[in-house]
Amino acid sequence: MPEYTISLLIWILPISTIALFLRKKSLLTGNKRRALGFTIAILGTVGILLDLLFARYFFLFPDKKMVLGITITGIPIEEFIFYITGFWFIVYVYIFCDEWFLASYNPPDEEYARYRSKLKRLIYIHNFSIYQALAMIILGTVFKRVFNPQGAFIPGYFIFLVFVAYIPSTLFYRITKHFVNWRAFFFTLTLTMLLSIIWEVTLALPRGYWDYQHGHMLGVFIKVWHNLPLEAVTVWIFCTLVIMVYEFLKIAFFTELGKQKKAA
Repeated sequence: MPEYTISLLIWILPISTIALFLRKKSLLTGNKRRALGFTIAILGTVGILLDLLFARYFFLFPDKKMVLGITITGIPIEEFIFYITGFWFIVYVYIFCDEWFLASYNPPDEEYARYRSKLKRLIYIHNFSIYQALAMIILGTVFKRVFNPQGAFIPGYFIFLVFVAYIPSTLFYRITKHFVNWRAFFFTLTLTMLLSIIWEVTLALPRGYWDYQHGHMLGVFIKVWHNLPLEAVTVWIFCTLVIMVYEFLKIAFFTELGKQKKAA
């Protein structure tokens, strides 16, 4: 079996192990299970669509021997599995920490229900985050024109990350900020970045699983890591924000319990 295909186990094995652990401990039931199911469905769909629309502009797949040879619009099927299971890994590790490893920092269900019963609406725009996103796009574009003027006019991959990961989180931040288990969040972020960077600099780039189209990058490349672009590090910072989707859905699915508490 090709190397890239086998290497996907770095996401798949932890996901399977954590899923079995959560099931054995009965830590994921009711509204939490529904929230997880919807989160996985949403992230899987979004991951596939984004790969279909944008992967060809930002990535290269130089060594065909490293993949099965099954492609969708020229993109190896491993690339779809990589990002889908990467999203799932983030959510499962967070839930493992939130429900067991760092459970003492997890707000009780009653607090979710009480908060949900008082909410008049679920979507609020966090204006400061919008301003931050616009500032990142402008500064990123200026930076690219100065330090990496070849290729595209704008840093497409960086702007892509801001639009699809950071900006949507601004819709959920005001609702979820008090319920995100921030210790679990940063543990998940650190573990994901560590695994991803080790994977890329020891296997993916030197072995030709994938590479980056430098003309779409900001222009910061880490030479000792096979010219790994800065975006390859920050992508998992942005992707970890999907935890807010899970927490948002947990709050949303406490509707019935919230009404019962309010009636009592």
